[in-house]
Amino acid sequence: MTHLEAAPISARSLQDVAELLACPWCAGPLALGADALTCRACARSFAVQDGIALLARAGTPEATAAQAPTLTSRAYQQQYQAVTDATRYNESYRKLFSKRRSTEREHAILNELLGSQGRAARLLDIPSGGGRLSPVFDAHTELLIEADIGLGQVVYGAMHTVLSKPAVRMTASAFHIPLKDGAVDGTVCCRLCHHLPTPAERERLLGELLRVSRRFVVMTFFDHDSLKNRLRQARAPFDKKPPKMTMTIAQVKTLARAHGAELVACPALFALFSGHRFALLVKRQA
Repeated sequence: MTHLEAAPISARSLQDVAELLACPWCAGPLALGADALTCRACARSFAVQDGIALLARAGTPEATAAQAPTLTSRAYQQQYQAVTDATRYNESYRKLFSKRRSTEREHAILNELLGSQGRAARLLDIPSGGGRLSPVFDAHTELLIEADIGLGQVVYGAMHTVLSKPAVRMTASAFHIPLKDGAVDGTVCCRLCHHLPTPAERERLLGELLRVSRRFVVMTFFDHDSLKNRLRQARAPFDKKPPKMTMTIAQVKTLARAHGAELVACPALFALFSGHRFALLVKRQA
């Protein structure tokens, strides 16, 4: 299967979030029709297939003149459009012990961080992947919105994820989230930041996550000062592996403050065997 045909999808109605949606190109309001969403401002149309709104806008923030044009995440964005590719990726998390262990640890950390913020009326998961973390989010919100730039990932999640209530699903880029400012109480963004090669992309990501979130954001990043990264740096002259795409805790804190939030927690996935950290960013209330 490479598209939506025959997928047993049971999606929550887009009508539940229609008033929250915004055009990913011009931020204008979207009108929901029988099989498409249309921007009232720029007249762009976005198909709706089997309850999934196709709202992904490909592309990345413009690189500065000093940056090579190849230093973008465009190629990464093109992955997992087919369900077969998404299946291969998600099945690896089911089969490999190390990945199952990581998922268990991620569930525990997310439960703790989301629990500290109280129940959310609306929660966005971007990129949602194939729904590996969705059961955690389902327990902390009344309405879960799952979004991923890879159509195959969204379809896979719809076919395989068991939730207590249906989720609203769409394709979307985390650089151009098709939601109005403050549309959701919180947003979770796991395992995306470390795929972004430039500071411009990482700042754009964090700014977008906080823009659509009224109260908080939970995101992961690869810690520049982690033991995992230090060891990789030490081995680099010998194994020739490329450097990891990292951020420091101080950089996350500075970017959060620039967008009206504070870094209040930053637990590591694993202290010794992983460089990934979770950042809980809580927005300052006016």
